[in-house]
Amino acid sequence: MTDTPSAEDAAAPAPTPAPAVGDIVTVEVGNPVAGGQCIARLDGRVIFVRDGIPGELVKVVVTGSGKRGAFLRGDVCEVLDPSPHRVQPPCSLADECGGCDWQHVDLAFQRELKAQVIADALRRTGGIEDIADQPLATSTAVSALDDGDGLHWRTRMRYAIDENGVVGLRAARSHRIIAAADCPLAVTQISSAVPPTVAQTGNGREALIAAYSSTGELALVGVNADSVITERVRERDFRVAANGFWQVHPQAPETLVSTVLEFASPQHGEKVLDLYSGVGLFAAFLAEAVGVTGRVDAVEADRTASDLARKNLADLAWVHHHRAPVEKWLAAGHRSHADIVVLDPPRTGAGRDVVTAVSRRKPRALVYVACDPVSLARDTKFLAALGYQITKLRALDLFPMTKHVESVALFERS
Repeated sequence: MTDTPSAEDAAAPAPTPAPAVGDIVTVEVGNPVAGGQCIARLDGRVIFVRDGIPGELVKVVVTGSGKRGAFLRGDVCEVLDPSPHRVQPPCSLADECGGCDWQHVDLAFQRELKAQVIADALRRTGGIEDIADQPLATSTAVSALDDGDGLHWRTRMRYAIDENGVVGLRAARSHRIIAAADCPLAVTQISSAVPPTVAQTGNGREALIAAYSSTGELALVGVNADSVITERVRERDFRVAANGFWQVHPQAPETLVSTVLEFASPQHGEKVLDLYSGVGLFAAFLAEAVGVTGRVDAVEADRTASDLARKNLADLAWVHHHRAPVEKWLAAGHRSHADIVVLDPPRTGAGRDVVTAVSRRKPRALVYVACDPVSLARDTKFLAALGYQITKLRALDLFPMTKHVESVALFERS
């Protein structure tokens, strides 16, 4: 072998140097991706563009790159040919704050972009082209929970506190804190109660948690403070830690409960596993559906949530609570059979080990509540290899103005 270049190599043009951070380039914006950005291409390189809309011609300032320059990141600094879906962001901090990804897009088209992200993930990562003979473009349509303007829906907020006691949110892809105590996504009960500054000062790691419950309780607490509020769904009260997990859209709990029950179709006497069960939201209504001759096993790793679930569901003696990591509880061989399994994992998804263990219980229905399209798609592929096909999907816009979208999927044995 020789190091002498061939004639073809000598004739080939030298590769275009990658733009440096701070350089401004012109690109046409392409499809949306899961991170709340869109893809564009520049001299054969991928650039993830923030604040763009598919089809636009824009100028982008380069803000960073991947390892070894595998890709670039950039923010739109000038729109040369705007999309008809571009609107003025309702918040003056939208371009700077990391909390919202799509404020510059009209609400209906935001949902179309989210549907594209779900469909693309299921196609590329999940390996499927349709759901129950319906094309992905139809199956992944994202439904609104209300007819509002996409503002004032967050019933829980986590604010950072800087060294001067300023209460705010973090800038996009940064630890920098922006003064934003009056975030327009928060319900007015929170935005009117959170002070712009506090006596406590911090280094950005301290946090102020604000939670407003469906029963009208307001809590302002530190990240480690013990405070419990009451949420109400279908006339049933749930005690929830103010700094714990609860769906943040006021209509999300009822909507998710209705969808899970519809997909699972629980019958009297059936056995149910509710995995990542939290404070018992799904377990409560599944238990009511299967009745005293049935059984629900609720598995939750968080001590506080599990303890609250026991209290919340104390009247449902056929619900059995287990405080343990889901993967360990399943691996220990508990409950060798279940008619229904409900999975509501964290953003990282359930993963191969959990879905494999679930498939061994041979449920007739597996209902998967997903907050990340890529994680859902990855687990969809695992489940397909185990004989479970996705037969229903409902995508819900629980998080307007942001990149986040919730999906509920039904898997059944093929």
